[in-house]
Amino acid sequence: MTWRALLREPLVQFLLVGLALFALHARVRPDPDRAMRVDPERVARARAGLAERLGRAPDDRELAAALRDALDDERMVREAVRLGLDRDDPIVRRRLIQKLRLAYESTADVDARDDAALLALRDAEPARYSAPARLALTQVLAARGRHPDPEAAARELVRRLEGGADPAELGDPGPHARRFGLRPAGDYAGMFGPEFAAALSDMPEGTWSIVQSQLGAHAVRVDDRAPAELLPLAAARPRLAADLAERRRAEAVQAALDDLRRSDPADLDALPADLAAALTEQGL
Repeated sequence: MTWRALLREPLVQFLLVGLALFALHARVRPDPDRAMRVDPERVARARAGLAERLGRAPDDRELAAALRDALDDERMVREAVRLGLDRDDPIVRRRLIQKLRLAYESTADVDARDDAALLALRDAEPARYSAPARLALTQVLAARGRHPDPEAAARELVRRLEGGADPAELGDPGPHARRFGLRPAGDYAGMFGPEFAAALSDMPEGTWSIVQSQLGAHAVRVDDRAPAELLPLAAARPRLAADLAERRRAEAVQAALDDLRRSDPADLDALPADLAAALTEQGL
């Protein structure tokens, strides 16, 4: 049998793949004794850490004590793992899960300079990355506590305003201006309350209406409106970059979990068929 024919044999191929995997594992597996190795690099790190903590250069005895403590900590960790003390401990489990999740997230390809990805995210969710609709208005207040019937006083204000009176010369003083430029409705909710802001939504432009607030009754005119508009990339970039990074990290975690589920599937044999089927649909 020739070498070429031999290489086509399934058993030979299996053995070759096994040898390759064994060699790869031998190259990439962590050195179990590295944590116990005291080399110049480790000494330099310990010296720098001590100098920062002490505010001066440590002497040899102090440096040796710090290295001894670090090695003792590693010995205790190893012994605790050997004794199984890391098992069935919810705090340890939670910390391990957190560290593994962070390791998966660190593999995410996040580039805030990827304009194409940022624009794709913005255009996929325009409502999230749009400036809200805005409106400009004039309001004249009939203050509560200054009039027996603030609404009746506001109706008189409307009559005079529709007759051409100057809003600046009418009404009671209040904590807010009479005229406002284009602002989101949320700004008005913050100043006058949510009911006041809600009343503005379907108010026609250029006409006087009466709107109630915690301050009293207002004669209100909507002077201008600007619709919601998609933010340009420059304005939306910080939020887009943060959202893209969060999405990419979540995708990296999900991809890693999918790989783990395939390599370490759950044993569902003891479950009712319907529940087992539902879990199988979830990829477990």
